[in-house]
Amino acid sequence: MPTYDYDCTACGSFEAFRSLGQRNEPLDCPGCGLAAARLMTLSAEPRRAGSAHAQSVENNYKRLSHRAGCACC
Repeated sequence: MPTYDYDCTACGSFEAFRSLGQRNEPLDCPGCGLAAARLMTLSAEPRRAGSAHAQSVENNYKRLSHRAGCACC
């Protein structure tokens, strides 16, 4: 089940596991019980993993697209 971010006006933001069908419905804040709205990201760019491991895997895929012995990567 995916994790979504919600924003409580009294307590701040928190994360919750919700089904896709429930993701846009308000959720009661675990701290105060008020209904909290889901935080929406409006970025036009796709998310990219910024970890060193993700960068290493990405670099390996680039390297594999060249012929054997290529030193450009």
